[in-house]
Amino acid sequence: MKKHISLFTLMMSLFSGILSAQDIDSIRLTHILESLKLDKIKIKEELCVEKKMPNAEGSYIAVIPVVVSQEEEDYVFTVQNYILITDNNGTIKNRYLDPTELNSDAVNLRSFAIDTGLYNISTNIRAFGVKADFVGSSKPNPYASGTISMYYPEGKTLKKVLDQFELDSTSGEWDTRCNGEFEDTHSYIIMDQSKTNNFTDLKIKTISVATINEEVKGECNTKETSKTSYKTLKFKNGYYHF
Repeated sequence: MKKHISLFTLMMSLFSGILSAQDIDSIRLTHILESLKLDKIKIKEELCVEKKMPNAEGSYIAVIPVVVSQEEEDYVFTVQNYILITDNNGTIKNRYLDPTELNSDAVNLRSFAIDTGLYNISTNIRAFGVKADFVGSSKPNPYASGTISMYYPEGKTLKKVLDQFELDSTSGEWDTRCNGEFEDTHSYIIMDQSKTNNFTDLKIKTISVATINEEVKGECNTKETSKTSYKTLKFKNGYYHF
């Protein structure tokens, strides 16, 4: 089982590194909350992130998770995200309250990260991504998932073009010692040459690795098989779809 655990641990540690680099500035957060008329008790401060926009001077993308509901257990809650673009002081230039509610329960909503890749989805339109990281709590049935939503500035708000598309997933079932089966799936967004409704098609390259572990004579043997597949997301009715 050593190989599977190391991959899972690496994935989690990489995401932790991304998160720590995107912690939100406390002064900007204070100004943001004043503008939104929100108290800190109404948000998940530990999940707030921001990142400097590479294509707009003095601008920051910020994600502010607002609590919709909260159980007694800290890990059981529901949030809705404010997606914002602010200036250096935290003054809001673009504001969007994402209608999608994200739940954290047995599958824990662990963190958010902002992706400012070169998502040039149309003429003079560059989108950015907000990634959500979920991790299950079961040791015999490990599970993790990473999704991405995409947005671009439009007037004083933002336009959402992709909703919670799953990029990464890890799942499996094992005896917590060796014997078990697992599947790791990782997808990559490629900007295609083709367009639909004047928006660039998004080619999705997916690599899936199936792992079978079996204990033989005291040794944990691992067998892996992998496959690569492609799909395309096309822009229709305001969103990217298969």
